[in-house]
Amino acid sequence: MDPPAPGPDDGSGPWSEAQREVEEFLLGGERFLRRGDIAGRSGVSLEQTSRLWSALGFPSVPDDVSAFGQADLDALELVQELLGDEALDEAEALAIARTLGQSMARLAEWQSNLLRRSIADRGTAGEPDAVVDSVRTLVPLLEKLQAYTWRRHLAVTAGRMMSAIAESESEDDPRATPTTVGFADLVGFTSMSRQVDADELRSLLERFEGVSTDVVSRHGGRIVKTLGDEVLFVCSDVRSALQIAFDLHADVPDDDGRLTLRIGLAHGEVLPRYGDVYGPVVNIASRLTSHARPGTTLLDDDLTDAVRDLGLDVELRSVPPLAVRGYKHLKPHVVRPRSS
Repeated sequence: MDPPAPGPDDGSGPWSEAQREVEEFLLGGERFLRRGDIAGRSGVSLEQTSRLWSALGFPSVPDDVSAFGQADLDALELVQELLGDEALDEAEALAIARTLGQSMARLAEWQSNLLRRSIADRGTAGEPDAVVDSVRTLVPLLEKLQAYTWRRHLAVTAGRMMSAIAESESEDDPRATPTTVGFADLVGFTSMSRQVDADELRSLLERFEGVSTDVVSRHGGRIVKTLGDEVLFVCSDVRSALQIAFDLHADVPDDDGRLTLRIGLAHGEVLPRYGDVYGPVVNIASRLTSHARPGTTLLDDDLTDAVRDLGLDVELRSVPPLAVRGYKHLKPHVVRPRSS
């Protein structure tokens, strides 16, 4: 966190006191250590602490400011324990710190806005004590929910990991399991955002994200990330990946038909890294999405072949080859559920 900033009552009134209470509650106590103190006590060098602090996304702190507390010291000691046990090296520790920092910063921003709306709805936004009480009430509940959700997701991914290991050990030629990567993009979102007010725009985005999360998880996929008006998802099963695309087209549009999608799907090996995915398959899916017509789904060659090999009962129609930067010979196909 930043060093305490002057409040609207210039540091001596009820808002400054409320800020101190909230900060000490969240950090488990007051901040009484400087950068040199925390490095010396944790056994992590000053250079390492600076790199970790920056990787976590926190602003730099002057050497003479007491900006750290016991929670910061405990966290550094955990890092030192991981490094000492050779569970990971410093490069991996920094990569993990960056991923955690970015994810938690986004989560904290959303939760702060949630807290602010909650206080405003109760008509107590101008009362410092009400803010403190809300933080003390909501934060422990959110913290428990976060821990549960993380462990539940970890159980699912650990199960997939162990299944993949067991499967590869039973094969004579073990290789990485091919993955279907999909992008779903809202058509005309920039134009629409200029035509509706902030509340309506928020409602439309929440519908898009909510329905997308439900559809992807329902069919055994995983949303990798949401990029404003676009979601990136992965699925290990070809049939399920197609059903995700079909259901997204069917379920995301609102009653006024303002949320039309275009989707691109590509199939092959990807490089998973700290929850994200990389590689040519991801790039191809992105490019297919940008060339798909509203309301349609484009498949790359490999996924088209996989669909045919599995004999899936869908309609496939070839479209003219695409010449896009980096991929000059894409021969996509439009896929649709077969009419009954």
